[in-house]
Amino acid sequence: DRGHVFTNCLLHARGRHETIFLGAETMRGKLKSLFDSIEFKTRPRFSHLSFLGSKKVSRLPRRTAIVGFSSDQVYAIAELLRRQKGGAAVVMGALSPRTRNAQVEMYQNGDVDYLVATDAIGMGLNLDITHVAFSGLRKFDGRRMRQLQPNELAQIAGRAGRYMTPGTFGVTGEAPPLQDDVVAAITSHNFTPMKKLQWRNARLEFGSVDRLIASLEQTADDDWLVRAREADDLMTLKSLSEVAEARARASDGPSVKLLWDVCRIPDFRGICHQEHAHLVETIFGFLHEHGNVSDDWLAQKIHRIDRTDGDIDALSNRLDYIRTLTYVAQRNGWCRDESHWREATRAVED
Repeated sequence: DRGHVFTNCLLHARGRHETIFLGAETMRGKLKSLFDSIEFKTRPRFSHLSFLGSKKVSRLPRRTAIVGFSSDQVYAIAELLRRQKGGAAVVMGALSPRTRNAQVEMYQNGDVDYLVATDAIGMGLNLDITHVAFSGLRKFDGRRMRQLQPNELAQIAGRAGRYMTPGTFGVTGEAPPLQDDVVAAITSHNFTPMKKLQWRNARLEFGSVDRLIASLEQTADDDWLVRAREADDLMTLKSLSEVAEARARASDGPSVKLLWDVCRIPDFRGICHQEHAHLVETIFGFLHEHGNVSDDWLAQKIHRIDRTDGDIDALSNRLDYIRTLTYVAQRNGWCRDESHWREATRAVED
């Protein structure tokens, strides 16, 4: 969903003297077709990544990361490891950065020898991992269950081994065996080149809500630029455009721009789109009418979340909600006493 952000940087972000893109070999062909004068410099992996086949969870070596593709699967494996091995750290994209970092620190310090994670582990977490074991090869991508592509598996498997230390990967649990051609692609870093890039128009028009929506839905002139699927911010904008009061408030350029800023509040909870849209509508009303979010409203919301009872799901939902309020508190000018609300939201997260 965020691919269009990278495409926009690729097409428009430039240094004064030089622009350096860091990325995978799969982008070489597309970059060459875009920029005639581009120069490529390749940096091979220092360590060797090899395939170890299938192992039971109980027989996985120390310093292993086990990868699942749903929170239920991750927590089930973590509970199994707790009983058999004494404990495990948990890393998921849905966790707040501070919560995730605390789990990472527990693993890195050696308090536990196993890490259970979703594919979030493939997004730049450099950990002391010897082996990566996939407990599944399919994931829900927001629309459907699908098979993971070799380049996606490699992004995750590549967490094993660091710098000049060799690493291994394999499967565990109910995951089917990896096909020979997939293993060969991962170990040789040989993947299908990128032919299409996600794109969303970045030249937005704030004359009216309808013009803003139309500019966001504009299609590209080039057939290799594929319009990104409708993201949360655009869905929220469309929902609010149908609310009479919100549309009446967004009557000129500055108010339409404010509406778009508020619509970009991330939906960390992801439970119900209409509930998130209502939250955004309330915040927009405060900002448009008073210039800041009501202290009483914020205090009430934070007080309701500030509880530590309940199961993992209940705690995770509260963490997701407080992250949304933390985002609001972090925006300059949105709260009267920014430092107070930033500390208040952080205290609840802690």
